[in-house]
Amino acid sequence: MMRDKFDFSALEPDIVALVLQKVIAMSPGFSEALARQIEHEIKELHGGQRLFVPKGAKRLTPEQRQAVFQDGLTSMDNDEIGKKHNISRRTIYRVMKEGGGRFGA
Repeated sequence: MMRDKFDFSALEPDIVALVLQKVIAMSPGFSEALARQIEHEIKELHGGQRLFVPKGAKRLTPEQRQAVFQDGLTSMDNDEIGKKHNISRRTIYRVMKEGGGRFGA
């Protein structure tokens, strides 16, 4: 069965163009010619690929990490720890592994 091609460009912005527009706006000395060259090279290398752009998650301070670790040593459920500290289960596991605790090797 042949599927119709779907144009994703209507739904997804051109991230390369968006980033370069922001760079030009924030850096007065940055030329549009250089921006076009960079855009061309990136699109040549990665055009058509579905790329992931991470959100840049917040980082826990050492004090927050210690509090998560201490809660992890108690009988507190992982879901409770996650809600209390507003972190994911994966972050709980990572903190516990790095600090030892019940998930450490």
